[in-house]
Order: sequence, then C-alpha cells, then structure tokens
Amino acid sequence: MDQKHDRFLHAQVQEKLQKKFDAMPYMSPLPSERELCEEYGVSRPTIRKALADMEQAGLVSRIQGRGSFYIGNKIAIDYSSPRKNGLGLSHTLISAGKVTHSHVLQQVIEVADEKLSGRLNLSSGELVFHLQRLRYIDDDLYSLANDYIPLALCPSLIDIDFSKASLVDALEEHGIHPWREDKLIECLRSDQKTATYLRLKKGAPISVTRITTYDRDGRIIQYATSKSDAYKSRFRVTSTIG
Repeated sequence: MDQKHDRFLHAQVQEKLQKKFDAMPYMSPLPSERELCEEYGVSRPTIRKALADMEQAGLVSRIQGRGSFYIGNKIAIDYSSPRKNGLGLSHTLISAGKVTHSHVLQQVIEVADEKLSGRLNLSSGELVFHLQRLRYIDDDLYSLANDYIPLALCPSLIDIDFSKASLVDALEEHGIHPWREDKLIECLRSDQKTATYLRLKKGAPISVTRITTYDRDGRIIQYATSKSDAYKSRFRVTSTIG
C-alpha cells in the first residue's frame, strides 16, 4: 500500500470513527482495536493510527489499565490564558479557533434584590442591567448565561444588540475595563426551566459557573452565571506560585 493511499485510508477511518463516537455519551469506553478492525475491515495499524491522531487532537483519552475513552463532544474552556483571553466566553475560546454567538432571551433593567445587591456591592434597590442569553459554540448550544451589571456604569447597554456584540467589548468601548474574574464552578442538578432551555431532562447534571468581574481598581463591575450540560464542557486551570 503506498503512503498516499495509506493516509487517505486513515482519514476515512478516522471520519467514520468520529461519527460513530459522537453519538456516544461523554467518556464512553471505546470498542477494542480488534472489534474496530472487524467492523471497518481494516488492519490494526490503520485503526491504531486513526486513534492516535484522534488522541493527539484531544478527541480520545487513553487511560493506562482502563482503555480508551471518547471526549471529543466536550467543549474545552481554558481558564489559564492570560488577561483578556480569559475574560468572557468569546475571548476565552477565540484562541482555540471557536466561534461563538448568542440568542438573547431578555435584555432588561431590573431593581437589584438583596442577594444581587450584595454580589455587586450595591445598595438595595439600585438598578441593574440584566442580559440573559443562550450561548452557542460552533452552532452547538452550550450554555444559559445571565449577566448583571450596575446600570449606572453604562446606561447605554440596553440599546446594544448582544446577539452580535461581545459584552466584554461593549464594556471596554464605554470605558469600563474588566481586569480580573473570580470563578466558582460546581455541578448541580438542573431544574425544569434550565433543563428546558438546555434541551436536557429535568435533574440532569449541569455545570454552574458563577463569575464576579472586577476592574483594575477592585470595583465589582459584573456578576454572571453560566449553566451548561455537565457532559459537554471541560475546564483547564493553571496555577503558579510566586
């Protein structure tokens, strides 16, 4: 078999494997190499090469003593990126070549209740801008996001079309510069409303990220929550000392 044909066969097999595995739940164990050889009528080296390429692309995880597992239907979010690339979903993913867009569910001005006032360091009863969106990554529904910003910081947010615009960019264009985020990530069971938005069954596990954003002076400028299918996201966080 010549090298050109060999590469073409690897690509064909890899495409078929990915289509097969995409229909499986996250971290499903993969069939053995022997089973895959029999299913696709190819040699073991061809299957090994296809799996190795998928592992290198971050689609397959091989765990010593346990076998191979498919992780390609999980969206990777890298919170270790420096400064701006780690602020906001679109900036976090742009370096990975991902495309994000939003469907705005509501864009309103609300009176902050006691709990929200505490999170934004406001007096009870102050007005906040509330943006609720469904967020998509490469046309795949990813999360239900709610963003809250003190209205006094930027009253014109209510007039911006956030189905197209980035919230981080809009803030910066109005002289509000996000500098630091504190994130709390936990896994919970979805309520009926969240499950309906995310096209899940009630009680399905979801990843809930709570984000408080500060400017360079330490002022809280935003509080946000992001809820997503727990089986469709993975997080990378890098810490340093000194």
